[in-house]
Amino acid sequence: MSKDDFYTPTDIDALRMENELLTFEVSFLKAQVAEVVRLENQLKESERSVTRLESAEEDLVWLLRVLGSSRLRWFFGLKQELRVLEQRYLGTNA
Repeated sequence: MSKDDFYTPTDIDALRMENELLTFEVSFLKAQVAEVVRLENQLKESERSVTRLESAEEDLVWLLRVLGSSRLRWFFGLKQELRVLEQRYLGTNA
């Protein structure tokens, strides 16, 4: 077999292959960046949810304390649901 029977890539062929490889690399890196951004957005949303829940819990504790010190405490004490909430959030065994 002569040397002419085999394909030998030219400089243009090598550049095309390198360009294709770089195109795939750029696509891969863009996908990775998009995934990181998506995860960061999820984390921010989760942090906002936790903040809202913490605020709601503080409001609930405040409300239970106000109801517990009310003149109508005896009436609220009849409600088992309120006693469960007091036990859960205020640590009382009433």
